[in-house]
Amino acid sequence: MDEHVNDPYVKQAQKDGYRSRASYKLLELNEKDKLIRPGMLVMDLGSAPGGWSQVASNLVGDRGRVLASDILPMDVLENVDFIQGDFTEQEVFNQMLDLLAGRKPDLIISDMSPN
Repeated sequence: MDEHVNDPYVKQAQKDGYRSRASYKLLELNEKDKLIRPGMLVMDLGSAPGGWSQVASNLVGDRGRVLASDILPMDVLENVDFIQGDFTEQEVFNQMLDLLAGRKPDLIISDMSPN
Protein backbone atom coordinates (compact mmCIF):
# COMPACT_ATOMS: atom_id res chain seq x y z
CA MET A 1 0.00 0.00 0.00
CA ASP A 2 2.85 2.36 0.87
CA GLU A 3 4.40 1.73 -2.56
CA HIS A 4 1.09 2.60 -4.25
CA VAL A 5 0.57 5.79 -2.23
CA ASN A 6 4.09 7.00 -2.98
CA ASP A 7 3.95 6.10 -6.68
CA PRO A 8 4.64 9.26 -8.72
CA TYR A 9 1.95 8.35 -11.30
CA VAL A 10 -0.64 7.91 -8.54
CA LYS A 11 0.24 11.35 -7.18
CA GLN A 12 0.16 12.89 -10.67
CA ALA A 13 -3.20 11.25 -11.43
CA GLN A 14 -4.66 12.74 -8.26
CA LYS A 15 -3.23 16.14 -9.14
CA ASP A 16 -4.55 15.97 -12.73
CA GLY A 17 -7.98 14.71 -11.65
CA TYR A 18 -7.71 11.24 -13.20
CA ARG A 19 -9.33 8.26 -11.53
CA SER A 20 -6.25 6.06 -11.81
CA ARG A 21 -2.62 6.01 -12.84
CA ALA A 22 -3.73 3.81 -15.77
CA SER A 23 -5.03 6.96 -17.48
CA TYR A 24 -1.49 7.81 -18.50
CA LYS A 25 -1.09 4.43 -20.24
CA LEU A 26 -4.01 5.17 -22.56
CA LEU A 27 -2.87 8.76 -23.12
CA GLU A 28 0.58 7.47 -24.12
CA LEU A 29 -0.87 4.81 -26.43
CA ASN A 30 -3.17 7.32 -28.05
CA GLU A 31 -0.40 9.86 -28.53
CA LYS A 32 1.69 7.24 -30.31
CA ASP A 33 -0.97 5.42 -32.35
CA LYS A 34 -3.94 7.85 -32.54
CA LEU A 35 -6.36 5.08 -31.56
CA ILE A 36 -9.18 7.29 -30.30
CA ARG A 37 -10.58 10.20 -32.29
CA PRO A 38 -13.53 12.54 -31.86
CA GLY A 39 -16.91 11.00 -32.66
CA MET A 40 -15.89 7.38 -32.08
CA LEU A 41 -17.85 4.76 -30.18
CA VAL A 42 -15.44 3.11 -27.74
CA MET A 43 -16.09 0.12 -25.48
CA ASP A 44 -14.09 -0.20 -22.25
CA LEU A 45 -14.22 -3.71 -20.82
CA GLY A 46 -13.04 -4.05 -17.23
CA SER A 47 -13.47 -0.33 -16.76
CA ALA A 48 -13.50 0.31 -12.99
CA PRO A 49 -12.39 2.63 -11.50
CA GLY A 50 -12.80 4.46 -14.81
CA GLY A 51 -9.39 5.89 -15.70
CA TRP A 52 -9.49 4.67 -19.29
CA SER A 53 -13.18 5.53 -19.70
CA GLN A 54 -12.43 9.04 -18.43
CA VAL A 55 -9.63 9.53 -20.97
CA ALA A 56 -11.62 7.92 -23.80
CA SER A 57 -14.62 10.13 -23.04
CA ASN A 58 -12.48 13.25 -23.28
CA LEU A 59 -10.95 12.05 -26.56
CA VAL A 60 -14.22 11.09 -28.30
CA GLY A 61 -15.80 14.38 -27.26
CA ASP A 62 -19.48 15.32 -27.36
CA ARG A 63 -20.08 13.59 -30.70
CA GLY A 64 -18.68 10.27 -29.44
CA ARG A 65 -19.66 7.81 -26.76
CA VAL A 66 -18.03 5.32 -24.39
CA LEU A 67 -19.74 2.12 -23.28
CA ALA A 68 -18.06 0.73 -20.16
CA SER A 69 -18.57 -2.47 -18.20
CA ASP A 70 -17.06 -3.99 -15.08
CA ILE A 71 -18.05 -6.36 -12.30
CA LEU A 72 -17.10 -3.61 -9.84
CA PRO A 73 -19.07 -0.39 -9.43
CA MET A 74 -17.87 2.76 -11.19
CA ASP A 75 -18.85 6.36 -10.49
CA VAL A 76 -20.70 8.23 -13.23
CA LEU A 77 -18.69 9.88 -15.99
CA GLU A 78 -20.00 12.32 -18.58
CA ASN A 79 -20.46 10.74 -22.00
CA VAL A 80 -20.04 7.21 -20.59
CA ASP A 81 -22.75 4.55 -20.37
CA PHE A 82 -21.80 2.07 -17.63
CA ILE A 83 -23.13 -1.43 -17.09
CA GLN A 84 -22.12 -3.21 -13.91
CA GLY A 85 -21.72 -6.92 -14.44
CA ASP A 86 -19.66 -9.58 -16.16
CA PHE A 87 -19.77 -8.91 -19.90
CA THR A 88 -19.29 -12.65 -20.55
CA GLU A 89 -22.71 -13.32 -19.00
CA GLN A 90 -25.60 -13.28 -21.48
CA GLU A 91 -27.78 -10.81 -19.54
CA VAL A 92 -24.98 -8.22 -19.33
CA PHE A 93 -23.99 -8.85 -22.94
CA ASN A 94 -27.61 -8.26 -24.00
CA GLN A 95 -27.67 -4.95 -22.07
CA MET A 96 -24.54 -3.89 -23.95
CA LEU A 97 -26.10 -4.82 -27.29
CA ASP A 98 -29.19 -2.79 -26.36
CA LEU A 99 -27.05 0.28 -25.64
CA LEU A 100 -25.16 -0.19 -28.90
CA ALA A 101 -28.52 -0.07 -30.70
CA GLY A 102 -27.16 -1.75 -33.80
CA ARG A 103 -23.95 0.29 -33.95
CA LYS A 104 -20.59 -1.42 -33.99
CA PRO A 105 -17.88 -0.04 -31.71
CA ASP A 106 -14.96 1.64 -33.44
CA LEU A 107 -12.56 0.44 -30.74
CA ILE A 108 -12.60 -1.92 -27.76
CA ILE A 109 -10.16 -1.18 -24.95
CA SER A 110 -9.34 -3.09 -21.79
CA ASP A 111 -6.88 -2.42 -19.01
CA MET A 112 -7.09 -5.43 -16.78
CA SER A 113 -3.75 -4.71 -15.09
CA PRO A 114 -3.63 -3.63 -11.43
CA ASN A 115 -3.94 0.12 -10.97
